[in-house]
Amino acid sequence: MARPRRRDLLAYLVGAGVAGTLLIGPYGLRVAVIEVIPGAAAVQPPFFLLPILWGLWNLLWTRRQPAMSAGRWGALLGVLAGVVVNLLFVAEGGWFRAAMLLPLFLAVVYYLIWRVVIGPLNEALGVDGERTAV
Repeated sequence: MARPRRRDLLAYLVGAGVAGTLLIGPYGLRVAVIEVIPGAAAVQPPFFLLPILWGLWNLLWTRRQPAMSAGRWGALLGVLAGVVVNLLFVAEGGWFRAAMLLPLFLAVVYYLIWRVVIGPLNEALGVDGERTAV
């Protein structure tokens, strides 16, 4: 009984830990975007929620074991996150045309991160694959 709980915790921590480590990217990119696109400073995406989102997404991945690779699962998260951020931009009145590319951009970036980092970490820590009775 303790095994699935440990596995769930590890799955959450893998996703949250990687996202927390990589948060420098979105914050750095935001600074660059503010310099290039006038008015972009008015929109403040909640990047601090990424570790929670990634942790829960990885937990869902390990529990469901969908018939797709970890990379594709991550790309799906990228598309969803890109759409949500676009809706946030619209709600805050700071949407710009280049934001339409965000779901595609995030899908590619998330695919690579989930394929190269999250998936192998899940495998190394034993949080993916079939559940064992032990």
